[in-house]
Amino acid sequence: MTNVAILFGGTSTEHDISCTSAENVVACLSGRFDLTLVGITRDGRWLRYSGDPTKLAGDAWAGHDCEPVALAPGEGLVAQGERGARPLGVDVALPVLHGQGGEDGTVQGALEVAGVPYVGCGVMASAVCMDKDAAHRLAAAAGVRSPRCAVLYRGSSDQARQAVPGACGGFPVFVKPARGGSSIGVSKASDEAEYAAALDAALALDEKACVEEAIVGMEVGCAVVGDAVRGTRMGAVDQIVISGDGFFRIHLEDDPGANTELRCPAELPDAVLERVHTAATTVYEALGCEGFARVDLFVTPDDEVVFNEVNSTPGLTYYSRFPQMMRAAGHELGDVLAELVEERLARAAEGLR
Repeated sequence: MTNVAILFGGTSTEHDISCTSAENVVACLSGRFDLTLVGITRDGRWLRYSGDPTKLAGDAWAGHDCEPVALAPGEGLVAQGERGARPLGVDVALPVLHGQGGEDGTVQGALEVAGVPYVGCGVMASAVCMDKDAAHRLAAAAGVRSPRCAVLYRGSSDQARQAVPGACGGFPVFVKPARGGSSIGVSKASDEAEYAAALDAALALDEKACVEEAIVGMEVGCAVVGDAVRGTRMGAVDQIVISGDGFFRIHLEDDPGANTELRCPAELPDAVLERVHTAATTVYEALGCEGFARVDLFVTPDDEVVFNEVNSTPGLTYYSRFPQMMRAAGHELGDVLAELVEERLARAAEGLR
């Protein structure tokens, strides 16, 4: 039976949601493949976990039933236990990692050096999707409207900091770490005091921060599977309706739906849905995505479609948007992932990345 390594955890601020996502992925793929669970601790240690696969959430898994794992060039994943180093016999890896150090191309590059085929976006696409400034530039070059954006670096002069909101059309603006995979560190600023605090918060997480015009409208998401060569397919579009003046924070609150209604499928006219589909496909292909990803867009009151971001490894928990969108289109997450694993193995057999 095919041996699939599930990589989870990681060193980013999204460690916990990665573990929760992996727990759901294991449940979906159990019985379809032999699963090798490789957890990455918060301090970057790689461990093979052989304990209860239903208890990956949190850090309890890292305290027992573990042995160190290394990536050896040309040798794949290698366990380093009491019996010495031995290959784990992994055929393909499925990274379920979010944020820096997992979703940004670093792990993907390491897997390529080690000769381990993996499911999902490659090195370039992962890095570009993580860098919101670079992603917006590529999307705009492909003809998809992106918010006006300015970039500041840690240590920028006070004069440069003060000038940025004007370059984005004035207040309100959104301030976010340039390289991030969720709403962590993202703030909305409506005046200079809020802007200064938001910029400090973003630059505490990244040396580069993006300041974007606030787009008035609703956020929609597209679960995309495939690639530009073999074709893409899409789940149902979802729609986020937010009450009040907040923004969507599904992974950060005890009650993620407190200020939010998530509609799936989205309640949009057919003509608007067609433009959303076109924009999402264009962005996905322009950024070089493959395997699967979630493309997030805005729809303005004038029905203009504006690019927001791509999550190259979207959340895969039972309540996450990607599984819900695929389910609404008639595709269960286990079936989607199993198909991607088989497709990736077939490409590896042909000598393709």
